[in-house]
Amino acid sequence: MERKIQLLIYICHMKNNIFFFICIFLFSACKHELERPTWDVDLLVPLIHSQMSIDDIDMLSDSTITINEDEDGFITLVFQEKFTDINLDTLIDIKDTLGVTKVVLDSMTFKDISITEKSRLGELLGPLGRIAFPHLDTMNIPGMPGLIQGKNIPIDASEHFESMTFHKGYLVIHIYNGFKTDLANVDISLIDANNNNTIASFNFPLIPYGSTVHDSVFLGGMSINKNLVAIINNVDVLASSAPVIINHWDAIFLTIEIIDITLTDATAFFPTQQVAEIIKEHPFNLGSARITEIKIKEGAVTVNSTSTLPDTGRIYYNIPSLTLGGNTFSSLNIVPPSNNGEYTSYKYNLDGYILDLKGKQGRSGGDTINTIYTEFFAFIDSSGVLVHLNQTDSFFSYTDMDIIPEYARGYLGQDTIKVGPEERKTNVFNKILSGDLDLESARLAFNIRNYLGANLQIKFDQLSTYNSSTNTTVSAGFNFLSQFHDITRATEITGAIPIVPSITDIELDAESMLEILPNKLKSKMTLYVNPFGPGNIPDFLYPAHTIDATLNLEIPLSIIANNLTLVDTNEVEVNQNDEVEIDKLFLTIKNGIPFDATLNVMLYDEMDNLIDTLFNNAILLSAKTDEVNLVTQSTASTLTANYNSSEKIRKVITIASFNTQPNNSFVKIYSDYKMDITMSAKLRKTIGN
Repeated sequence: MERKIQLLIYICHMKNNIFFFICIFLFSACKHELERPTWDVDLLVPLIHSQMSIDDIDMLSDSTITINEDEDGFITLVFQEKFTDINLDTLIDIKDTLGVTKVVLDSMTFKDISITEKSRLGELLGPLGRIAFPHLDTMNIPGMPGLIQGKNIPIDASEHFESMTFHKGYLVIHIYNGFKTDLANVDISLIDANNNNTIASFNFPLIPYGSTVHDSVFLGGMSINKNLVAIINNVDVLASSAPVIINHWDAIFLTIEIIDITLTDATAFFPTQQVAEIIKEHPFNLGSARITEIKIKEGAVTVNSTSTLPDTGRIYYNIPSLTLGGNTFSSLNIVPPSNNGEYTSYKYNLDGYILDLKGKQGRSGGDTINTIYTEFFAFIDSSGVLVHLNQTDSFFSYTDMDIIPEYARGYLGQDTIKVGPEERKTNVFNKILSGDLDLESARLAFNIRNYLGANLQIKFDQLSTYNSSTNTTVSAGFNFLSQFHDITRATEITGAIPIVPSITDIELDAESMLEILPNKLKSKMTLYVNPFGPGNIPDFLYPAHTIDATLNLEIPLSIIANNLTLVDTNEVEVNQNDEVEIDKLFLTIKNGIPFDATLNVMLYDEMDNLIDTLFNNAILLSAKTDEVNLVTQSTASTLTANYNSSEKIRKVITIASFNTQPNNSFVKIYSDYKMDITMSAKLRKTIGN
């Protein structure tokens, strides 16, 4: 029997979720502890006595619905929630690959090679000549045609290379005449000693005393080895115009240079050298936006490189347009040789950096927009050993930049952003099972807070409510859906957060949209950024603070309810035993609210099987009202229920249908409307012995 008393107490304490101040669950507002006196059989025992007003309705206190009342106590329900997420990430989206650089051997310039050999006068004269022309004697030098013929001068290039095949380059010969008389008809050939191939031939009709002559040939497509021979085919010595001092140390200097070298194949000692220098401005594709500055909230730049060259590489990647505390971004990246194409990557954090998008400082033509200035320098470090390179060897590098702006300034462009279609569930009417509800008025409003430094327009392409149980849809209508709503720009006070947003309220009458008791709100919008083009003030965007759209729903409780059916379910967790039995339950309600109600309360076990019905189609009478539908007097109703089951109760479902009184008249609900509730039980035997 104690089990059933505890059940009654639980029922009296149940929290109920009822819309529009429905009185059927009103005994949920209070909790009372039962004392344990001794009662005789058939004693009628009062269990609770309580009052309830609109403040006690759980649905209103435990959800997004709040209660407002005017100075007369008239109630308005206010529902508010965030309406939709408007994603503006696409306005400023910098995720790009910069500075793609590929250096292959046929476009790689190597250090010039220079080799000098000399032929002294004493060597060329030979023993007899040195007797005929003694060292340091003064005499006239006679003309000596063909003094030098078929003389080979070895040229050893092994300290520079083993072999080279040229993509392009030039072989330049320099001859300095250090004799005391002019030379004529100088004929020289340059031979590859490995295969006797003639690399080049040179002829100089006259080389005056103390002067140097030059000539060159193009080496593109040619191959040479380290062992070269310069063959002096002929040199005529012209007579001196006066006596001169004979010096056996005087010499003809022969210099061979290989310059402007790019190779298709080589085995050489490659010196440390710069293989690439790329200084450029890189534009970002930001659509119609014209951005001049971005502060980076989160971001990184990653330099990725791979090299098949046998020597270690270095990349200096600098972004003078990117600064932190006045210091520009610069990086040194070491790139080891790779035979399998793997990349070496260096990632640099850019949080807090300022990105100047006006291009190179002092650029020709003035500042630009959406553009950064970068510097790329690539070097190969010398290993100091002989290595082989060919035209398939390459040095490849690219740079990735991915940033999330903290803010952006400039002109955000003209953009059109589609929002939705979106379907949003609403729980405003989730306790109402069926029936008809008429509202005297209702207001639906969208509160738009624009934190964007740009003018906007919003157009609703769809706005409707939907009841999935009845498959009923009501639209906001053509007049509303055809409007364009202007939203002014926000104000940036100090060049940083906080921002002063512009506030715009978009309102419409929504009685018909709400009277279908919707459980879904469907919407689709178009947002226009800078619909009238750029203004006189630069735009700004803080992605963390863009547009807040809040849905506000105001329902004054002036209603007509016709068989408005509500349902509520509560789980029973109270302990139940068999010490006490209850014969009947009595519920006396003094109703101070202008609603009639039909009541059903059903009990279920833990398997969801129906056990019993406490009140079956019980009637609660409305309070009495005057000619303007104000309550003048409460109406008392007493409900009786037999309870004959011994099953344990796990769930209580209450269904009630309501009708406002008088019928077809709007009834206003005030905060002082209350119900007085008394519950008692008739017991079958004495309790407490």
